[in-house]
Amino acid sequence: MEDYLKKFGITPYINAHDTLTLYGASRMAPETRTAMSQISECFVDLLELQRILGRQIAGLTRNEAAYICGGAAAGVQLCAAVCIAQGDEFIYRGLPSTRDAPDEFIVMHGQHICYDKAIEGAGGKIRLVGDADTVRENDLRRSIGEKTAGLFYFPAINFVRASLGLEKTIEIAHEAGIPVVVDAAAQLPPAENLWKFTEMGADMVIFSGGKTLSGPQASGLIVGRQRYIDDCIRFGSPNHGVCRASKASREDMIGLRVAVENYLAMDHGENSRRLSAMADRIIGALKEFPFIEPRRVEHGSVGQPYPRVFAVLSPGYSSAELAARMKERRIFTGSDSMENALIISPQNLTDEECAIVIAALTDICRKMKQES
Repeated sequence: MEDYLKKFGITPYINAHDTLTLYGASRMAPETRTAMSQISECFVDLLELQRILGRQIAGLTRNEAAYICGGAAAGVQLCAAVCIAQGDEFIYRGLPSTRDAPDEFIVMHGQHICYDKAIEGAGGKIRLVGDADTVRENDLRRSIGEKTAGLFYFPAINFVRASLGLEKTIEIAHEAGIPVVVDAAAQLPPAENLWKFTEMGADMVIFSGGKTLSGPQASGLIVGRQRYIDDCIRFGSPNHGVCRASKASREDMIGLRVAVENYLAMDHGENSRRLSAMADRIIGALKEFPFIEPRRVEHGSVGQPYPRVFAVLSPGYSSAELAARMKERRIFTGSDSMENALIISPQNLTDEECAIVIAALTDICRKMKQES
């Protein structure tokens, strides 16, 4: 088999940081790649494929319905468009011009993040509620009006501290007849999140297909109430309109279908033990160096329950420089400038890659010690 990476001059890296889009997110399983290859050799009715696979994924994830989109940001845009259109194809076809349709989306101030630009991409306007420290129930109730099309909630641990809880948020929004969309793009694990938010009453919930699910990078998943998923199918790609550009290919669709099944069939307890053992191996190796204080952090960047290693460097040593030297060895790591810490996650590592990371890390640290 021809080595196309070598042929095209592409450098492969080891990902010891996170499931970031910048790195390609995650790696797909052989079964996922096989399914994608098989469907690439034939032609299908994309809408029929969407319905068939959506029903199957809904069953697997204990939801009323499911829709496969072209990434989580595409899911945010499509959900916003569905909320604005309210089933009216005339309104949808005019987006991002909203005419006289309700087009405001409530976002709690502490949850205002870069990804909610996709709401504006559909023609929505963001209305911030509360401040950076707190949101009161009355703040939310009084912010809902005739122009409110929906409410977006971002449940990442970084954002919920200064927010109302999701259950109370859903209660207040539904009292006013307003749909709630949860952007849970990176909120796996635990696997239960695939149905937790909808069981709480959320109308649509969005997940990245290319992160922990290990599906195609340019895939995303929307689960939720049947009426809203039906509109996702009516208005989403390959249909014309503002969401046409956010298409999911037939390869993306079947790849994500296999990835969801793989993820739910995984022994999550065993996987947690495997990640924990790698984190301990990395910490053990770093204890050799007096200028490094390695410690475990028991959650991912948005609160997911898996371990990471923060290697805090003493003054006079730079975590950014250490990360740069690791990248020269074709290994991605993170760097926290506030703590002057190198961030290492085992989430995307095999046991063999973990050994390579440790060897590179200890070699670089020895050299940095000699240079100091």
